[in-house]
Amino acid sequence: MEFKSLFNSQLMKLNHSSQNQEELFEEVARELVSLEYVNESYQEALVQREQSFPTGLKTNYCNIAIPHTDAEHVRKPFIYLVQLQDEVEFHNMGDSSEEISVKLVLFLGITDPKNQTILLSTLMEHFQTEEFSKTMFEEIDTKQLEKKLNIFFTGGK
Repeated sequence: MEFKSLFNSQLMKLNHSSQNQEELFEEVARELVSLEYVNESYQEALVQREQSFPTGLKTNYCNIAIPHTDAEHVRKPFIYLVQLQDEVEFHNMGDSSEEISVKLVLFLGITDPKNQTILLSTLMEHFQTEEFSKTMFEEIDTKQLEKKLNIFFTGGK
């Protein structure tokens, strides 16, 4: 799977303000529909999946969320990155009764379901490193962040 093509500065919001998960999902879905990355069904599918399979995740250096839907709602592959100004609550992937505060959300759009597991495990592996996690939170320019992420996911090639 070619991860480099999934990162695009156009699909990044840094220091973004959202009051809650519902507002964030609505904003991102609206933009992805207008950019023709997803179908109109995306937002509802995202909400339903999050209720059934929470995506909040504690990592060594930060709490993140990785919301995603089934491939039928996605037109072309993407990762939409939102670095939040204030924390938003997500239910923990490992314990859905626990809420965790998240400042970074990666919306995944995968068109080939077999690539979803590969992408999720690769992201989780990177988030276990301090350098990657700091980059995600400290970079303030979307073009620079896109460049740095592409280096991480291509091994510097």
